[in-house]
Amino acid sequence: MTREDIIKLAREAGFEQLGPDIEDWVCFTEEIERFAALVAAAEREACAKVCDDLADASNLVYAGTAAMHCADAIRARGQA
Repeated sequence: MTREDIIKLAREAGFEQLGPDIEDWVCFTEEIERFAALVAAAEREACAKVCDDLADASNLVYAGTAAMHCADAIRARGQA
C-alpha cells in the first residue's frame, strides 16, 4: 500500500488534515475504527487477488481450484 493509498483511505474514513502543507491529521475513535476496517479490507482484497492470479495462471485443475478457494476464504473474512 502506497502513501497515497493510505492518505486516500484516511480521508475516506473521515480524517481531516490540519492544512495543505501540514502533515498532522485530526480524527476521532470512530474514524480510527473505520480507517482500520478500510485498511483491512484493502489488504484482504490484495491477498485474494494474488490467489485469483494464481488460479488463472495454474495449468493444474487442483491447484487452480485450491487458489480460488483461498481467494474466497480470504474475502469471506470480511463478512464476519
